[in-house]
Amino acid sequence: MNDVEFWELIGLVPQNPPAQDEAAFGPLEEALSRAGEDEIKAFEDVLARHLHTLDRSELAALPSGTTGKPPSSDSFLYYRAAVVLAGEEAYRAVLADPEQFRRFTEPGGPEAEFLLYVAQHAYESSTGQEWEHVSPLDYETGSNPDGWS
Repeated sequence: MNDVEFWELIGLVPQNPPAQDEAAFGPLEEALSRAGEDEIKAFEDVLARHLHTLDRSELAALPSGTTGKPPSSDSFLYYRAAVVLAGEEAYRAVLADPEQFRRFTEPGGPEAEFLLYVAQHAYESSTGQEWEHVSPLDYETGSNPDGWS
């Protein structure tokens, strides 16, 4: 799966208003379920790459709009998922200007944690098998050595 295909799939999740529950991810999950096993895994790998790229200390150090303090590891991951969920333009804007990341930490933003489970749900619903795929890049907070040097 290339980036164009990935961002087109991300665009299936409603942005206005921001996704506030798991149901908002249904169109994306359905599209992936129809795409087949290899495409589901490829989607997960591209998602992992983008989340890994956003795993940078200068973003993690920005205070959350909710608490005024740097986010927890989990919150930082969910905020990065919100950036990806907002689309390619938002993703590139944050990479070019870390201050753009602040808008994804504000209260009332998308519940982007669900994005992390879309591939798993699509795979399990389409194959009836348990998801065991592990992406080559880890996206947990602090896993990108280039972003935390």
